[in-house]
Amino acid sequence: MADETSPPARTLIAQINSVSVQRGIEEGRWLIQALDFPDLHVRIIATDPETRTQAQADFHLLCDDFPALGPFVERWDFASGTRPAPPAGGQASPGYVDALKDWNEQPTQHGGVYRAWQRYASRHNGWAAKRPDEAWHPGRHIAFILERLHDLVAEQAVWLAVRKAA
Repeated sequence: MADETSPPARTLIAQINSVSVQRGIEEGRWLIQALDFPDLHVRIIATDPETRTQAQADFHLLCDDFPALGPFVERWDFASGTRPAPPAGGQASPGYVDALKDWNEQPTQHGGVYRAWQRYASRHNGWAAKRPDEAWHPGRHIAFILERLHDLVAEQAVWLAVRKAA
């Protein structure tokens, strides 16, 4: 890890080692691929409960100034070290496509996952104020983000199962 001694790094490490995060790992819901503070790479795995159809996606979380500042979260290809193209409509669930679409926080900066809990999206159109139940605040735990990502990938697993059955 680049800096294990800073308060943000110590907080993130403690939260990753917490029961709630470790339980998600043991249950196969997510995998910590790498932690090199402030960068956290995770794989989220979800299964449709009826058909056992699985979906997975890798994400990069930039956790600088954690937890005061919520993570910047983007879909990621861990093997190539790049952000993949967004999923196309008709190739993924509508919510998955919406969350992972290309949008810019600033003209030259990719905005990341488009959800109220994500660092830049929370500021877009006052989303955090409109959805305080979904917005990041310093009292939240990194498990909150992992759970939201799992919900997103689970939606995709169900969509894939329905599509396969059709």
